[in-house]
Amino acid sequence: MQNHINTVFFDLFGVLLGIDQSVVVQYLSKLTNTPYLKTREITMGEPYMRLERGETKFQEYVEDIRALLPNGDRIDADRLRDIWMNSRVGEMPAVSLLDKLQKKYAVWVISNTTEAHIKSLKSQFVFLNSFNGIITSERAGTHKPNPNIFNFALQEANTNAVSAVFIDDSYSNVAAAENMGFMVHHYVNFETFQHFIRAYA
Repeated sequence: MQNHINTVFFDLFGVLLGIDQSVVVQYLSKLTNTPYLKTREITMGEPYMRLERGETKFQEYVEDIRALLPNGDRIDADRLRDIWMNSRVGEMPAVSLLDKLQKKYAVWVISNTTEAHIKSLKSQFVFLNSFNGIITSERAGTHKPNPNIFNFALQEANTNAVSAVFIDDSYSNVAAAENMGFMVHHYVNFETFQHFIRAYA
């Protein structure tokens, strides 16, 4: 089935770049007595992206996740900030597979962020300059999981959904892409991703 694939689209935050989310998610999961994956989906979803894009402050992020998580009132902003500050943004293990993929496919990023944010990240993370292109929600005029951002990305990459693989750590984004005909992978950890991508690399 993978022989007609010509393009791989990656989500950026939580797949290629991220804080060591497991530490933060584990803490919040235990604190609120919420399953790990559900906690991750909520805390590293849109509230986190708004924080990443600089649209909200940390205190507003805490208020957002307090409202969304069961027992969210247990979250102490100062304690969470301490854990957060000790979890620096860095490259995630999936970056190590990019070279191999780029030899065989056009490799793109689709991210719910701004052009300015990408420009600033490119100066910190050299690997971001090696992609065929980076689609931001700002340029597409819409956010994942809206199908319009995927259509915009396909047009930019000059391909179609059945010829593309999409990898994201958000289940709703993956489901939206799958509905459009993409081959998809819901990124939960590097091991399962490595197993999935082996068929293509």
